[in-house]
This record gives sequence, C-alpha cells and structure tokens, in this order.
Amino acid sequence: MTMSLPTRQAADGGLAAEHWHGHYTPQEVAEIVAATTTTTVVSGQVPLHVRVYRQTFDAPTVVMAHGLVVYGQLLARLQLPFYRAGFNVVQFDLPGLGQSGGARAGCTTAEGIQAWRDTLAFAAEEFGTPLYVMGVGEDGVTGYYAAANQPGVAAISTHTLYEHGEPDGVAWFGPKWLIRLAAWCLAIGATVAPTASIRASRLVSYRDIFGGPGDDEHIARLAGDPLALGRAQLRMAYSLIRRQRPPVPFEQCRTPIQVIASTANRIWPFEVVRRGYERLGGPKELVRLEGRPQWSFDRDFQELYAGHVIRWFCAHRAANPVRSTS
Repeated sequence: MTMSLPTRQAADGGLAAEHWHGHYTPQEVAEIVAATTTTTVVSGQVPLHVRVYRQTFDAPTVVMAHGLVVYGQLLARLQLPFYRAGFNVVQFDLPGLGQSGGARAGCTTAEGIQAWRDTLAFAAEEFGTPLYVMGVGEDGVTGYYAAANQPGVAAISTHTLYEHGEPDGVAWFGPKWLIRLAAWCLAIGATVAPTASIRASRLVSYRDIFGGPGDDEHIARLAGDPLALGRAQLRMAYSLIRRQRPPVPFEQCRTPIQVIASTANRIWPFEVVRRGYERLGGPKELVRLEGRPQWSFDRDFQELYAGHVIRWFCAHRAANPVRSTS
C-alpha cells in the first residue's frame, strides 16, 4: 500500500456538470460551488476524489464517504449543515465509485477500509486531530473498521452496524438460506471471473433505499447518472458477503459511537441495527428515526439526520485541533 497527499487541484471536480444540479435548488447549487474545493488522495494505486469544505478558522473536521449506490456530490444536503455549523468537511468517493479512479464498481470492502485510512491520514495532516467519522450506509461499517479505537478519532456516527459476512449485513437480500447460497455462488464467480459484473439492481432496489417524499424523481435521475452504481463487479459483490471480522470487536470499542436507526428501513431493519448497537462496549447512543426509510433525497430528512450527528460530535468535542509537527 502506498499513500500520498494531494499534489494538485482538479479543475472543478465536476462542479460544472449539470446532471447533479437536478438534485438541488439553484440556491443550493450556488452554495455548494462557493463552499467546496476538490483534490486527490492516492490510496494504494487509486486516486480518490476528495471534496473539501474548509473553514477560515481552526475548526473540528468531519470525514465522510457515501453509500454504494450514490456518491459524494449527491449528499451535499447532508454535508452543508456541518459546514454551516462550523465544521470542516472532508468527503471522499470510494474507489471505483463516483469520481474516484479504480476499476469501475470494483471496490472491495478491504479497499474501502484502506480508502478510509488514507483519507483520515490526509484530513489529520490538513486539519489536525481529533477527527469525527460519519457513515450513512456500507461506508459506516468500513468507517468503523478503519477508525474504531484510533487515537486521532474523537467520535463516530453510523447508520448501520454489523460485521462483514454476517447475514444481517445483507438482510435485504432475503432469508439466510438464500444469502448463504448467494455467498457460495459469488465466491465461485469472484474466483473465476472477479471483474465480471452484474446489474446493481439485482443486488438491491433503489426503492428499498430511498423512500421519502419526492424521491421517485431523484431515483429516475440517479438511474441515468453515469457516476452512480449501475453494475457491480463480482469481487465487489462477494466482498460485501464474505466473512471479515473487525480489527476492534464491537465489545472492545472505546470510541464514542452514535448509531442512527430508521424504523422503516428495508435494507437494514431496525432490529438488525439494534443488535449491532447493543454489542458496543464503550460510550454509545441509539437514535430512532421513526417511520423513516434507509435514506431520502429530501432536504428535511438529511438536515434532521445531520442535526443528530452534529449534536453527538459537539458532545464529544475535544480541544482545538492539533496538527502533526513531523
């Protein structure tokens, strides 16, 4: 593994492309363009697209990625509240997804975990520690794997929590016997033809993820988005279901963790998320989003979600950031 800090600014990081504008109001587009810059972090041999909301004063820093079916630029309604609340925001696209390099839709969980580690290292170098880690889908689990019990991380917030390879982690796929059968088939496929791909819709339905008001319009736009997850390589699909225990067992985690669980979640049902939460051995909080889906493009939903996370991070706010002198 090699990692280098950013050496150049992208021309505009895709800000001039109009496709993503359709998810926002003109006022939001103007705020996003004014508030963000883009750069590159190299993880292994993959260039990661990184979007930065930078304060003009010493400020705490939140690092976030994205769920697999979207990418960072589609979560600006989640990112902006942190910036307005006085946080720096470092958001990266996972390898092979969004605007990051790498084999298209070929990101394994191991590569996702490494991308987290490399982006956290960049954020610490750029803004100092401690950092705050947030994930809203699969990225919350890989974020936990990378950040739990790390001295430079003050707190974590995630929308789901499970161990990779547990049937709970792919609860939406069906009963346990079907999950085991799929795991067996994907293991063979990932060995014989790892870069072969299948339609992402065979793995998960957009409508099981997005269930808020007005989301049908966003789903239609997402379906035509060349940067969204249209297909998934077999090695990526198998990595989601292959057994991989966390470096820090949940019972041994001492990093404060907030788990936000949606009671109408069709991807990770509330009881699935609650089981992961109950195993946590350190400071923790469970937030119930009553009647809410896994996710929504709706601004009220994302601002409500961000508000819970901001409150948690502020409750665990450390002293002013400290930069490395090495």
